[in-house]
Amino acid sequence: MSIVKMKRLRLLSLTSERDHLLARLQRAGCVEVTEPEEPQSMPEWGSLLRRDSTALLTVKSQATTVRTALENVNRYAAVRSGLFIQREAIREQDFFRQETMEEALALAEKINAWNRQLAKLQTQETNLKNLKTSLMPWAPLDLPLELQETATSVFQLGTCPLAVNLSELTAQLEKTAERAHLQEISQDKHQRYLLLICHKEALERATQCLRAHGYGISHWKARTGTPAENIRRVEEELLQNQREREDVIQSISACQSQRKKLELCQDRLQQELQKEQAREKILTDGTMIFLEGWVAQTGLSRLEEELSDILCAYEWREPDPEEIPPTLLKNQKWLSCINMVTEMYSLPAYRGGIDPNPLIFGFFVVFFGMMFADLAYGLVLWAVSLGITKKYRPKGTVGNMFQLGQYLGISTAVFGVLTGGFFGDAVYQFTTAFFPEHVITLPALINPLQDPMTIMVIALGLGVLHMLFGQCVHIYMEARDGRLLDGILDVVPWWIVFAGIALAALQGSSVVVLVGFLALLFTQGRHKKGIVRKLLGGLASWYDITSWLGDILSYCRLMALMLATSVISQVFNILATLPGEGLPKPVGILVFLVIFLVGNLFNMGINIIGTYVHAARLQYLEFFSKFYKEGGVPFNPLKYQTKYVDVTTDSGEVVE
Repeated sequence: MSIVKMKRLRLLSLTSERDHLLARLQRAGCVEVTEPEEPQSMPEWGSLLRRDSTALLTVKSQATTVRTALENVNRYAAVRSGLFIQREAIREQDFFRQETMEEALALAEKINAWNRQLAKLQTQETNLKNLKTSLMPWAPLDLPLELQETATSVFQLGTCPLAVNLSELTAQLEKTAERAHLQEISQDKHQRYLLLICHKEALERATQCLRAHGYGISHWKARTGTPAENIRRVEEELLQNQREREDVIQSISACQSQRKKLELCQDRLQQELQKEQAREKILTDGTMIFLEGWVAQTGLSRLEEELSDILCAYEWREPDPEEIPPTLLKNQKWLSCINMVTEMYSLPAYRGGIDPNPLIFGFFVVFFGMMFADLAYGLVLWAVSLGITKKYRPKGTVGNMFQLGQYLGISTAVFGVLTGGFFGDAVYQFTTAFFPEHVITLPALINPLQDPMTIMVIALGLGVLHMLFGQCVHIYMEARDGRLLDGILDVVPWWIVFAGIALAALQGSSVVVLVGFLALLFTQGRHKKGIVRKLLGGLASWYDITSWLGDILSYCRLMALMLATSVISQVFNILATLPGEGLPKPVGILVFLVIFLVGNLFNMGINIIGTYVHAARLQYLEFFSKFYKEGGVPFNPLKYQTKYVDVTTDSGEVVE
């Protein structure tokens, strides 16, 4: 239960072994390939090396192709993937079968080709609809659109604003061009659609007259036949377009049965993508390759086993002082779920840091349960978390979240028993409203609404214990690094001060308080130069008592959140009983259940978030500030990372 020691790895192999080597490193799952050192920092042969070429762009393109195809199948087959994915186990040799991936890639290309065809048809449909819309105002015109002129006359289609007075415009046109005739074909909310028949000699005068009133010419050079005939042809093309689109959608939907192939291929390409990204960091001279990285000490034996039949030479060593190894936290499986809380803050520094997970686990679970305190809420949280973990086996942060949720649910249920909460006071309100002769009140060791001061004292007591434990960890870390006296002097004077404050409150004696402040005066500035600066540093530390008191008072949120959860649920329970007054009992009970369920689901949702945030805050600000050294770089090894399947060995063991 600590920060895993890292070794610096260097490896030489033949170029012909490169792909096999990367596959074995990925299977081992304990090596992070890093950027190589500059050639000048290597032996003389380092200047002959260059970065290896990769197929990264090709693999990214293939991954995009498969992902797009899968999205298309899900869209047109109306597949509901849900929030969680139920992984299927697949043997390692089947997972990496090349024929399967090639089949899936060919299927993805075909699906995407159909999707491109569908996009063209949709564009065509839009254009046809726009064309039909533009033709509709001309439907009454019994004149072929290609007929634009005769030997002496011109036929011209145009529009003008609806506000134009057509009678006045016609009269003005007759004065300007005698051999011109203007006829209205139709009109809509915005404009008039007009046919101008004019002798060629008078065309220029007629158009000048009309343009002064907003007249614009409509061109239909590409269309033949009357507008009505064109509309019928467009409608036929739309029907044909619709049939073709339905056929294409049907073809894509029919691929739903092959979704598993695409999902498997997407997972496989994710592994290839990782290997190509690692390959970019490899140096080569064309014959041999050189690789650098970090290997977790816990994986050394597994790495040796994977490399046993590969022609290569490798070594590992302790990190140099100027190197910054990545941080990997290793805990027992049941405890690893708390990683998500630590990672939300920052990983501990590799050098000088300490794994906080075993230290915060108990406090976090207790704080959450105390704030959420309700037997029913706890059982629901535990059951949902357990069910999702068993059915979907989520990994990573999501997996940790639901594993942690089981512990939080148990803690919440325990505190619910102690405080008598079962969906708040639902049992009492329900029996009072509908069975007043059999009112049931659940027993409680401490009722938060009736005795909030006791809850506050318990919360502050937990806070003091939490902070004292953090100070003890600080002493341990200083002792571990050979500075035991510094650890004691950093902490013990404050213990004397707070013990003195407690004695002063109980017995009225301030002697111990004065001793504590003198201890602060002579110890807290000890690292400064000169007696005056040392004393001033110690004097300045007295002001820190305000931050200590503020930290302790922060634990009042344990009481506040407990009261909030209880009060909100009680309010909803009371509201659920009100509509039932005057109604038949069965109807009233039904109404009660509806309001009760909605209200308590809301209360659970809002308070799960609040309690989690505040439980984490107490760790980050009040606890970590006493000892934690953050700044760790996450360890990112080359390993199997899948979304849809679990890769297993022949014996059925999942390869992590």
